[in-house]
Amino acid sequence: MDFFRVWLGDNNFSSLIALTLDISWLAFFIIITKRQNALKKLFVALLLITGTILAYQIKIPEERIHILEYMILGWFTGKDLLKDGKHKVNIFLACVFTLLVGVFDELFQKILPYRVFDMRDILFNSAGGTGGVFLYLLIR
Repeated sequence: MDFFRVWLGDNNFSSLIALTLDISWLAFFIIITKRQNALKKLFVALLLITGTILAYQIKIPEERIHILEYMILGWFTGKDLLKDGKHKVNIFLACVFTLLVGVFDELFQKILPYRVFDMRDILFNSAGGTGGVFLYLLIR
């Protein structure tokens, strides 16, 4: 992302992140609600709009992407682990899995040159992953 920030400039980079976030939310909405009734579609739309508004409050554009990508990871993790039913252990495992992926991602960045370990990223990753799991539960 640093390459794009330098190449595009800060304002254009922020616009690119905003456009990416909006298109991704829209695609995610279309995919997850294609077999849902109008009430569930409305509920999911309100959740995603609320998530988008909250994401735009985050000052660092890259951290907005953390929430999106981990929400999608949480969605697919929940979908995979909760196929058979709502088992409390599987819900917990899905949340722990997304947390661990976020932690290991940050730890890996700590050993890479030109990358930075940041606890905020772990928090955003965890919030997005847990949100994705619970969004799957709500849709299901």
